[in-house]
Amino acid sequence: MRLVFTDRNIRRAFSLFLFLLLLFLFRHLAILLVFFVLFERSLGSIAGLLRDKLKLPVGAGIAMQLLVSAGLFALAVYLGYTSVVPAVPTLRGDVESEIHRIQDWLHARGWDHLVSQGSESLVEKAQHYAGNVVGFLGSIGKNAIYIVIGLILSIVFLLEREALESWRSGLDEDAPPRILMRYFSYLCEAIAITAKLQVIVAFVNTVITLPVLLLMGLPNVPALMVFLFVSGLIPVVGGVVSGVVMAVIAYTHKGPAGVAIFFASTFVLHKIESYYLSPRLTAQHVKLPGFVIITSLVLFEHLFGLVGLFISFPTLYVAAKIREGWRDSDREHEDELALTEAMRLKRPSFAAFMKSRRKPASPSAEGGA
Repeated sequence: MRLVFTDRNIRRAFSLFLFLLLLFLFRHLAILLVFFVLFERSLGSIAGLLRDKLKLPVGAGIAMQLLVSAGLFALAVYLGYTSVVPAVPTLRGDVESEIHRIQDWLHARGWDHLVSQGSESLVEKAQHYAGNVVGFLGSIGKNAIYIVIGLILSIVFLLEREALESWRSGLDEDAPPRILMRYFSYLCEAIAITAKLQVIVAFVNTVITLPVLLLMGLPNVPALMVFLFVSGLIPVVGGVVSGVVMAVIAYTHKGPAGVAIFFASTFVLHKIESYYLSPRLTAQHVKLPGFVIITSLVLFEHLFGLVGLFISFPTLYVAAKIREGWRDSDREHEDELALTEAMRLKRPSFAAFMKSRRKPASPSAEGGA
């Protein structure tokens, strides 16, 4: 076994096999990894900033962030409860009056049999979807547990980062465990970049939708913009959900014309986000032609559904980083240094990031394929 690992490429191939095997075996924990990365990057970045600027220990910086976040969450729950709950009776009355209006419209035209048939089918569909609702609520509870676990893991990781880095640095740079950790760092970086891109997409969608809100004269435009931005942070599905909700609001104020406008705008925004904006932003991090990126989006959507649009970029990013490391050992060494700096909460500044993007490729990379 020791002779097998004397060849560097064989060690890389073995590490890649283990990486793919672990991803497959623990694929159901993908949501946990996502929340762990989001919490670790956000808490770690702010804690590192507080340490550098105010000389505040990392643990104290994390505790301060948790207290502020808990206060803001409690305030949001209170405001939502005081504003949403009083509006429920009014909304229920509007829905009931709209149902009665439709029934009267059908009765005036002698189409009462459609009402009875529709009632029977509605009961059947309600029974059919009851199980789906229970399953959906169960998944919400499971994901909520993953959120809590991800938060706890990120806090423990940040508090023990020095011990973890000391253990990692004690391993040989070409050892499979260290290579495996480097591959997982690529995956975590891809998740973090995807989250940043989604923030940009949500902002662009909100700005594009603003003229539609103003032209239709809907009330509470600032609150609607906040809702659109927050729902836009949910990859792919968030835009569709917000479009349906906005269509309901538009119907209560503008009738069927409002529904048509918002369904059309949701369809257009979904296509712009999936096949134009996301590929353009992705191309800044993955050195591939736009045609290849769009084709991968189509293929991933065909294979995995809407989830495929979300995992397409991480897959391309990780594959590109592994490919660069196999072609040029200097890139692997640079990635090791970057991982060491990240473990020390020394995130690269934007200026350094842009400088590294303008850095010419090394001669070994140009002649290595």
